[in-house]
Amino acid sequence: MKQRIIIRLITLTVFSFFSMISAAQIPSQISFTDGSLSFSVLTVTNNATYSPRNVLAIWVKDSQGNFVISRKIMAGVRKQHLVKWVNSSNYNSVNAITGATLQNHQQHTIIWDCRDASGNLVPDGQYEIWVEFTERNSAGGGAVGPSTKITFNKGTDVVSLVVPDEPNFKDMVLNYSPLNVGIDVNLSLNLMFNAFPNPFADRLNVNFELPESSFVNISVYDLSGKRIAELVDDKLPQGENSCFWEGEIGSGNKINPGVYFLRVVYGGRLFMHKVVFGR
Repeated sequence: MKQRIIIRLITLTVFSFFSMISAAQIPSQISFTDGSLSFSVLTVTNNATYSPRNVLAIWVKDSQGNFVISRKIMAGVRKQHLVKWVNSSNYNSVNAITGATLQNHQQHTIIWDCRDASGNLVPDGQYEIWVEFTERNSAGGGAVGPSTKITFNKGTDVVSLVVPDEPNFKDMVLNYSPLNVGIDVNLSLNLMFNAFPNPFADRLNVNFELPESSFVNISVYDLSGKRIAELVDDKLPQGENSCFWEGEIGSGNKINPGVYFLRVVYGGRLFMHKVVFGR
């Protein structure tokens, strides 16, 4: 009888021990809040070799310093001189605004839909918006250009930050809204937004009218919430504007028939528009 009791106690103790180990190994539940971030900054020359000409990068990193996505690369063939961006991204410019070397310093605005370079929604937590520019050949032995980072917490709370000016970065404003907060059901009507034909088989035409010149982002998402295409990501003029989508993703591959969503971000607000692709 004593042996049975001892064996039972040993069994319970071992079971409890492994239960504690298993519980410790199970990570806490990770949240994935959909949302939209806008960030703007005015760069200011540091009077280096080629001033005021400059190359610039704006990208996102997570709290562990891992590269997430590039949002703006203005460098043309001189990307190598954006030393910090290159070290972080390894030249990854997927879904970023790209262009030639800038002739002057100016205000820059980016939109981030909280997805990585593969289009997948990133987990909640702390993220960093990085900005770097240079007016010299920084990759050829010259000093690295000025850079700065702005940290915010992606989650279920709205974030609005007016960042203090720095010598080379001014008028910095960051706004983040979870998706359920930022949706504006009247925005489609205000923009006279129209996507046609719907359903479409070959080409979706998108027309809209801006009350004033503004930065606009229009992207396409599948039912899982993955971003599969970005149609517009730029400052557009007042009045009538248009774009189109031929149902292509990646390197010219066509999407499968089904339901998709256009997510339109304008003036810090956004709305969703359902479209159907069928062959």
